[in-house]
Amino acid sequence: MTLRNVWLVAQRDYVAYVMRRRFWISLLLSPAILLAIMLVPSLIQHFSSAQRYAVVDQSGWLLPAVEQRIAADDYSRLLNLAARTPAQAIHGLPPVLAAIAPAAAKLDEQARKDLAQALAAGKPVPTSANALAIWAHRDALAKWYAALTPETAASVDRNLSIAKYQRVKQASDSLRDAISKGDLYAYFVLPSDPLAADAQFKYASHNLTDTDLRDWFSAKLSAVVQARRAAQAGLTTAQAKSIGQAVSFDNQLVTENGAKTATSAEQAAQWLPVGYVYLLFISIMQIAQLLMLATIEEKSNRIAETLLAAIEPSDIMAGKTLGVAGVGVTMVGGWLTLILGLLAVFGSMFNLGGFAGAILAGISAWNIMWFLVYFVLGFLLYAAVTGAIGAAVNNIREAQPYMTPVMLFMIIPLIIMVPVAQDPTALWARVLSYVPPLTPFLMMCRSGAPPPMIDYIATTALLLGTVIVAMYLSGRIFKRGLLNSGAPPKFKEMLSWARKPNAAGEAARGAAAD
Repeated sequence: MTLRNVWLVAQRDYVAYVMRRRFWISLLLSPAILLAIMLVPSLIQHFSSAQRYAVVDQSGWLLPAVEQRIAADDYSRLLNLAARTPAQAIHGLPPVLAAIAPAAAKLDEQARKDLAQALAAGKPVPTSANALAIWAHRDALAKWYAALTPETAASVDRNLSIAKYQRVKQASDSLRDAISKGDLYAYFVLPSDPLAADAQFKYASHNLTDTDLRDWFSAKLSAVVQARRAAQAGLTTAQAKSIGQAVSFDNQLVTENGAKTATSAEQAAQWLPVGYVYLLFISIMQIAQLLMLATIEEKSNRIAETLLAAIEPSDIMAGKTLGVAGVGVTMVGGWLTLILGLLAVFGSMFNLGGFAGAILAGISAWNIMWFLVYFVLGFLLYAAVTGAIGAAVNNIREAQPYMTPVMLFMIIPLIIMVPVAQDPTALWARVLSYVPPLTPFLMMCRSGAPPPMIDYIATTALLLGTVIVAMYLSGRIFKRGLLNSGAPPKFKEMLSWARKPNAAGEAARGAAAD
């Protein structure tokens, strides 16, 4: 092998790829699609109108109690918004919120929640100075809240209930017509005795696939009914709250230094390996196939014969592999830069800033190092196979039967990556990660709970050995295949090319040189 020839072929292929328009289209399109998957649902929600609903309350008391709870939740969100707004940005709040912001910032979250419930109910009057300072604005706050439309509420905070759902008054005998005409999204019917064990609550809509409105109203309704049932049973509010309170766990992350409460970034990092697997799959699949397509193209244009007249087949294959690897590194680096850059720019607009921050915080130099190791070795393994296939066939149609088993091995990790990420220490996951075609994907998928160092070393050594053998065998197929212009070989014939020296191919190469 001549290093100069290898470098010349690699340089030629790299420049040829990156100067093509389709390379830049692919570079921009892939992260754009990924970002669209993340942002389009938020974008649709951002511009969607509030769902209009009506309520038929046969009990006479349940609906007012539910609306009071809805208002309490909204007041709590508004108090948190006022409290968390930096002093220099308070002027951007509505005047009534700007007036209570300094006092709200001095209350803890539970105190703000209790105050929100008192504001919605009109009692009890708080006793702390900061809460009293907010209570003094109760009438102005209630008047401003009552006048909010879904559009103005969304401009303050899109997560306010009245920004997403709007109750309208509608005669009970015209509810079905209103839904049919599109004036209503849904309506609820509350029974005359909602506390009865067999009480029938009804929800009617033309669309039963979107359950957001039903689930939201049901949660508020259930809380009111449970509180009233507890009162009938003679339980105090505190007792009822204690009985109905769900058990919550403090998520503890076990490290070498002991167990500690896991941050949001550390919890997000547990699923970050799934992202590594997707990135590995897309990059290896695209770039390895790029080598195959380029080989087929040069063979069909008879460029390969010209190269064979001056350069050894091993130099051609090594150079093309190196050049395409450079293209892969450029493409992956471009994807990461674009995705993280776009998240930084648009993340806060669509409430993804915390998500992006958690993802960035979960990325470690250790995982990046192993990602690069497995990316290079995984690419070389699949490039050896696809390069040999590209040399053996004459067009992409003939390559399809050979690519089916290759794609199967690449799809298997996608099928099992969620179970592996959920239980990365399972014996079956560890065993499968020692299967070389699966190793790059499954080892990265197991990185959420870092595998022992012996697994990193052993799988890397096994994968490296497999790559060397695959490159050697595919080199023989590559050498024979470039000069094969007839019918594509059968699978057994390709294996025989890998096992036997290529005397016929050497003679053909000498004739081409003459």
